[in-house]
Amino acid sequence: MLGSVWICYAPLIDKKRKAIGTRLTMLSANSQVRPPVGELLEAMNAVWPESPVPVLVAPLDAEFDESALAWSAPRNALLEIPASALLDPRTQSTAQALFRDGKRLVLRGIPEVPLPPALLSCFEYSLIHVSEDRRRWSGQAPAGIVRRIPFIVTGVQSVADAVEVFDRDAAACVGWPLDDQSTNKARPLQPGQAVVLELLRLVRDDADLDKIDSTLRRDPALAFKLLRLVNSAAFNLPVQITSFQHAVMMLGYKKLIRWLSLLLATASKDTNTFPLMHASIRRGIFLETIGASASQGEIRDELFITGAFSLLDRITGAPFPHLFELISLSESIVDAILNRAGPYGAYLTLIEAIERSDPIAIRKQAEALAIPIAACNEALLKSLASAQLLDGEI
Repeated sequence: MLGSVWICYAPLIDKKRKAIGTRLTMLSANSQVRPPVGELLEAMNAVWPESPVPVLVAPLDAEFDESALAWSAPRNALLEIPASALLDPRTQSTAQALFRDGKRLVLRGIPEVPLPPALLSCFEYSLIHVSEDRRRWSGQAPAGIVRRIPFIVTGVQSVADAVEVFDRDAAACVGWPLDDQSTNKARPLQPGQAVVLELLRLVRDDADLDKIDSTLRRDPALAFKLLRLVNSAAFNLPVQITSFQHAVMMLGYKKLIRWLSLLLATASKDTNTFPLMHASIRRGIFLETIGASASQGEIRDELFITGAFSLLDRITGAPFPHLFELISLSESIVDAILNRAGPYGAYLTLIEAIERSDPIAIRKQAEALAIPIAACNEALLKSLASAQLLDGEI
């Protein structure tokens, strides 16, 4: 079943620019096939990204029917039900039966007619496209319309759009405008970013350990954060790392570059870059996971850096040519980030297509890399689960 759909993801971003959950959408690989929703949901359980945060699941091309009642829903799963389907009394009955069974539900879209209060109370959230929000132009709900459940907005195309929906008290927006050029303004590197760049340069140059250690000591908060990262559950080391020297001894310089790269991607204090950091972590881990069949660990590490650095110009406010002058990266990484070319370019283009929920582009890149649909979906869900382990340490 997981080989018959493309799974895409988007974070749920709240007013503080923090990711409070994830939305998974499923698009059929064959537009002529609409699998029963229950079978698709049950198949996902095998690779479900368990986490304490909610995961909205949207089987967009599945046939919503009574098969959903047999689904053993994970605790953090919220199933989306399209408002248009609730015109059918059978779907209304199914939704109420799901709710009575303890399954969590989200109403997607605006109903053509008001829903009965007993049915509306089954839903934890409503999901509304920004173009359908009736408060968008007036700032107020139409006369007689009262919102009874929190709402999440989809279709946000700019940071300005996001600010507007939060002003209208949206609980979150789906995704973040990663390519909004209005926020891509040049600004000086923040102190923590400058220190990490210097550390990366020293490590790549195989500098003396004492020199690296003295550089790290210039920012004690950064040193503490690095130790938290390497001791996180995502890294799964057999012993507790107690110092930078200990980290180098356990990891070696090449492996340490991965964690310094992650630290650089998350060193900004600008709240508007928080969603970019979130995306960078997931890109890095996805590229590493999807490239796990590569015979050399160095290739997997370079794929991780490619994903983690792919938004670094917008996170730091510094153009890539300037960043690449400060730190020496392999030609393959630079070519992928600047031109979406070279041996890693297709991997980066693949995760970008997944973020855009673009099934045509996903298929094209996956086929170019000879990655089966099921393997791509499994790598995505595994990387989301791994990234969740790191979020608390960032």
